[in-house]
Amino acid sequence: MKLPPSTLALLVTLACTAAQVHAEGVPLFGQSLAGSSVFALTYATTGANSTVTGDIVSGDVATMGAASRLSGNLLSLGASTIGADAVVSGNMLSGGAATVGANASVAGKVAALGAVTLSASSTTHGAGTLSAPPVNVQSDAQQVGAAQAALKNMGRGTALGTTMTLDTTLYPGVFSAANLSTTAGITLTLDGQNRSNQSWVFNIDDYLVTGAAMKIVLINADASNSVIWNSGGYTSLGASGEFIGTVLAKNYVSVGAGTSVTGVGGACGGLFSATSYVSTGDGARIGGKGCSGIGSGFDIVDGTAVRRIDIPAVPEPSSYAMLVGGLALLGLMRQRKQARL
Repeated sequence: MKLPPSTLALLVTLACTAAQVHAEGVPLFGQSLAGSSVFALTYATTGANSTVTGDIVSGDVATMGAASRLSGNLLSLGASTIGADAVVSGNMLSGGAATVGANASVAGKVAALGAVTLSASSTTHGAGTLSAPPVNVQSDAQQVGAAQAALKNMGRGTALGTTMTLDTTLYPGVFSAANLSTTAGITLTLDGQNRSNQSWVFNIDDYLVTGAAMKIVLINADASNSVIWNSGGYTSLGASGEFIGTVLAKNYVSVGAGTSVTGVGGACGGLFSATSYVSTGDGARIGGKGCSGIGSGFDIVDGTAVRRIDIPAVPEPSSYAMLVGGLALLGLMRQRKQARL
């Protein structure tokens, strides 16, 4: 069956949209992960002097190191702890106990199902008790897993070798590898060729590992471009690196000391583990401008943490949902074709 030009164009648009990261919307995920830069089904921990722009969501304990910074909310099903001199610009909501270190600051509320401990000279906008867990991590994990499946369904694209040992330039497209590692100090250049709405999607069957001081640079591109790394295993980013894109991993995500993970333009770069933990080293920097301003976007209503959907504005429909719709339409057309044969 020959597809009408309008239908073919629609499918191409849907597939491309799923890989785009928009500053004003949320790629691949729904409202519950809006503004999140870190999601871990088990625990999430950030090192001393680290910075995360956006929310941290943890299915177990959540820990922020001394003098670390978080522009959004710290949400965990287990105990949560922020170290001395740490700053949380949003709320700190815990399904276990919540502990605020000496001289630490929480601009929003500290609320927990367990005990709340405020150390000497710490400051908050108030402390309280939750009657229900602050997040549904199983639903969030399913979103990450579904997004990974949708990305994989975009196809294999251009095959990459399992080891990148030299400086490399890649143009927009879909790339695949059984696993992918890079040697220390190399530069991966992503060239957008002065076109808007370009995407780099990396579908990696198993692990993604980058060497120390590995750098990704984006050239001839604008804020409409996007970079997504889809790892079927774990992801480990070496120390002192400069990494661009959103990382989705089935297993754990580890980021070395001093490494930055940012989005494109105003987009939100982030780390998402569907089944395991996320850990960042000292001085790591995660997230981007697209995740800022989420801050105190939660209210405590009858002891339950409720995200306010008017601040920030309700995002555009999930790109993942759009992709699923496109794939479903394509599947239906194939079924009709087979029925006619």
